[in-house]
This record gives sequence, C-alpha cells and structure tokens, in this order.
Amino acid sequence: MRATAFAATASTVISLATFAAGVPASADDPTRPGWTLLYSEDFSAPLTGAGAPWVKETYSRPFDTIMDDSGLWYQNDYGPAWNTAFNSFATYRKEFTLGQNGWLTASLSARDFNKDGVLESPPSITTQALGNEHVAVLNVPESTGGAIFRPTSKLPEQYRIEYKLKTIDFGGKRNGTINYGGRINGYSAQGCKTQHPWGEGSRSPGWTGDASVPYCQWQNVREGTYGYNGYHFLSIVDFADPAPRNNHFWHYHRKVLMDAFSQHPDRVGTGTGGRVCNSANNTYYNYRDSSFNTVNMWISGLPNWRPGPGGLAGNSQWFMTSCSNGVAEQQLSSAAELQPELMPNQFYTFAIERDATGYTLEASGNFARAGQKTLRFHRNFIVGNDPIWHYNVKPGEYDGRYNASLVQNDAHGSTTWPDQWPAGSQYPDYFVIGDLYTNVYEGSASLTDIRLYVPSQPSTTNLALNRPATADSQCAAAEAPAKAVNGSWTGGTSDKWCSLGASKWLRVDLQSTTKVGRLVVRHSGAGGEKAAWNTRDFDLQTSVNDTTWTTVASVRGNTSDVTTHTFTPVDARYLRVNVITPTNDTDKAARIFELEAYAS
Repeated sequence: MRATAFAATASTVISLATFAAGVPASADDPTRPGWTLLYSEDFSAPLTGAGAPWVKETYSRPFDTIMDDSGLWYQNDYGPAWNTAFNSFATYRKEFTLGQNGWLTASLSARDFNKDGVLESPPSITTQALGNEHVAVLNVPESTGGAIFRPTSKLPEQYRIEYKLKTIDFGGKRNGTINYGGRINGYSAQGCKTQHPWGEGSRSPGWTGDASVPYCQWQNVREGTYGYNGYHFLSIVDFADPAPRNNHFWHYHRKVLMDAFSQHPDRVGTGTGGRVCNSANNTYYNYRDSSFNTVNMWISGLPNWRPGPGGLAGNSQWFMTSCSNGVAEQQLSSAAELQPELMPNQFYTFAIERDATGYTLEASGNFARAGQKTLRFHRNFIVGNDPIWHYNVKPGEYDGRYNASLVQNDAHGSTTWPDQWPAGSQYPDYFVIGDLYTNVYEGSASLTDIRLYVPSQPSTTNLALNRPATADSQCAAAEAPAKAVNGSWTGGTSDKWCSLGASKWLRVDLQSTTKVGRLVVRHSGAGGEKAAWNTRDFDLQTSVNDTTWTTVASVRGNTSDVTTHTFTPVDARYLRVNVITPTNDTDKAARIFELEAYAS
C-alpha cells in the first residue's frame, strides 16, 4: 500500500443531504420540439449493478495501439523505462448497466499501486435523494481513478442527448480562492498528483522527460506549470464502449465536446490563460480574471499527422462562443463561466444534437456575468476544408478525402499507422459524461435526468385545412382569408389571402381545442409571385378563447418562400398571423398563400 503518497480523500464526497430540506424538484418539462423521448434516467431506482466486481485490466483488447494505456506511442517516446513505469501498478475496471433496457452503462477505473489486489481510493457511482429529485453521484477521490456514464449501444444517426448537472467539484475557485475545503484546485493536499506514466511527452518543458524517475517527479497536475483539474460535461467520441483512459488517448478520439479546464494559477502564470466570452455583451475577458469554472464548447478537427520527436498525437481544437457568433476558432476560448456556489438550488443543462448536417452543442443555466442563458452553436460536418474529426457514423457520409497516415519518429522507435480516416469507414457516436482521465482530474459531481431523444415523425394532418378564416381585410374578392387554408398555393396569383389594411392579420378557427406544435407559412414566392414580397416581419399566435393570445413565434427579416415554426405543443383553438412588415421592398400588401397547422 502507498497510503502516505496516495491517501484517500473522503472530503471530495458531496454531502447532498445538507441541501435536501426545502429544495423542490425543478419544474422540468421533458418535451423538446421536434424530438421524441426514447430513454430517460432520473436515478430514482437503486443501482442494482453497482456491486459488480472490480476486474483487472489486461489490455488484451485495446481501443487502439497508438495512445491507449499500453500504446506504442509511449514506448517509442520513452523507451524501456516507460514499460517499467507502466508495469509498476495494475489497473482495475468495473462496469454495470442501468436504466430502461440497460440503455446506460457506468464505467469506472481504479489503480492498484503496489499490485497487492487492494485498490487505493477507488471511485464510485452512487445515488442519493436531493430534495424531491434523485441524483447520481460520481466520486473520484484520487486522480488516478475515473468514472463515466456512456450509452450501452451506439447512438442513433440523429439524436439529442442531454442531462442536468446538479453539483460539481472538480477544481476551479470557490469564493475567490483556488484552495478550499483543505484541497488545492479540487485535489487532495496529501501525497503526489502526477501524470505518471502518461506524460505530456519526453521533450515537453518543466520536467526531465525521463520515464525512470519516481512517480512524484513526473509532471505535477495539482499545481505548477502543468496543474489543472477538469470534467467532461458531455462529449461525443468515435469508438465503441468508451471507458476511462489516460488523458492523451482521448485527445485523438473526441468529435465534439463540452468540458471544464480548471487551470491552476501557476499554469496561467503571467499570461491570460485564454479568454472567456461574456454572452451578455459578446465581449471577451481574460481567463485569469475568471473563477476558473469555465465551459468550453468545441470540436476536434484534423490532427497533426507528424507531431515530431517527443510530441503527442492529438486533434486540432476549435472553440465556439457567442463572441465569435458561433464560428469555431483555433484559440482557447470558453463560452461561459459556471457558478458552482449556486448549485444545487440552481443547475446547468448540457445537450448535444446530431442531425443530417452537423452537431449542435447546447449549455443552459445561470452563468457568471451573463445571467440565465441558453447557448447553442451548430457546426456543419465540414466548413470550408475543415471537418469535424470522424464525423461519419456510416460510410455513405464521407468520401475519404481526409485520409492520411499518422507517423511517429522518436528516440526509441518509429511507427506509421496508415489509413486513419479512409473511404468506407464509419465511426458511430457514443457519448461520455464525467471524469474520463486516469492520470488527471479529481473530485465529485452529481447529475440527473439523462435523456436520449430521436427525431419526431412529423404529423401529417393539417389542422387548419378548410377551417373558418377571417382577416382584417382583403385586397380583392378572390383573395379572401379562406384561400389561405384551402390546401392549395399553386392555383395562380389569386390563390392567397391578401391585405392592404392598416393592421394586417389572419385568424383561423380550428373549431375545437387541440394540440398545435408546428405552423407552416407559405409566402409570396411559394405561390409564384415575387420573392421580394415574402412576409418580412410577423408574429404567430395561438389562443383558446379568441381573447388571450400567446406568441409562439416571432419572425424578423424573413426572405424565405416557406417558413416552418416548431415549438412545444400548446392547446389552441384559434391561430393568428400578425403581419408587421409585409414585404422586403416597398410593396404594402401582405400575402399568405397558405397557413398550415400540425400537432408536431
């Protein structure tokens, strides 16, 4: 046992019971417009599989031969001394499924430093009550452990995955200081915390680069120039059945992600530490002026195919913020700053969506300086000539244009890994939540309501078809309100409702109260008239009594022939289009060729 150097840090366990009294469950509607809920886990049921045994890792089935824990990259860089360091301890793993049909898997990793079969400070995943909710608690009391949630099977081709983060304690400042609760940036103050045996690279500055040195002489992750803590809020990776591994391995396998990068002030030094976007006014401020509890929302791009001696394989990193209008930039830029002190009475929601064109990253909550916000950034699979790494979940989505070989030429060996992204390849998506790294990160977090959605099948019944319609006025007898709900928009230029009134509105009576979640408006261009006459500015409203109206969509600056408006389904009997600016030129007439209404 190495109890002196690797003491258990029970102080990292979140005492959720102290928050329970008087904390109501959040009013949380799981409905997401355009999505159908497939699975949801609220952790109210016991984790019956948590008693699964720890199993010694043999690395007989590595995820890759590059930078997986036993990878050739480290052997080629550090030589025989690295093998000695790697074989000086044993790794144990535990996995169990949970949720409906076992759709979720919990995966944990722990280290046995002296190979006596006794794990030093193993991580855990448990459940606890938190007010009127239940949460899963991920507790990693030692930086050599890891704990994550992942899907048991690959994700659908299109999906939305989301969850609520209730508490987090993986570093960053609390009440203005990096040292709190007897810990340093979230790490226990006892013993050593280093990257052993997976260093930054033998030629990286700040240490000897000699793999034969003792554990405590490897790069310090608790403080110093390599000091940082962190947490993966939500990441999409390119391989099946992900499990905690060394940090460098993940740098070559992530597609898109949201994570925390809680640097120690020693690492920031006299520099800025990067930048953080204040989404309230879309201006940047220096990371060093933050609480170090930042949220990075980013994508992985193409790697450096020839890193050079003493370097590491890894993908380029592209960060998205509202300050860049969501454009991904190759500069460390955080999209927001969490306020852990507000939790669990307030929480943060993280979500990633994949559609036919790309990925959308979403983070919601009460952010420092910005207040309550929902940040959403969509990135196409390819922008210019810059792809999201391994975006193709099936062969037909990719043509092989970015294929290349990864080449390592190092002091103790050279290896070429060919065809790192060939035509015909496929990389189904898997998500990961939690502490992925087994040589960095230490702390605890609690979460709930992990939900997986798939695209909804749009309803096909037009609820507005041939229903009674009225309007403020009409341009001609042949252009009455009924023309906007007759199911036709190609019957000529009179197959529309038209108004030259001072207040231009169209109202439809559905004749009974029903659920409406999608409205489609066909404007001038859809009916064969000028696209410049497409309705520029308008509001769509619903009512159950024809007196009190609720705006479900406000459109400004429209130029499209057809606009579709999806929203959380509401009870409605009446629909109304309020036209504010009728055209995109000087013409004064409002023209609606068809208004359609659907349940979803």
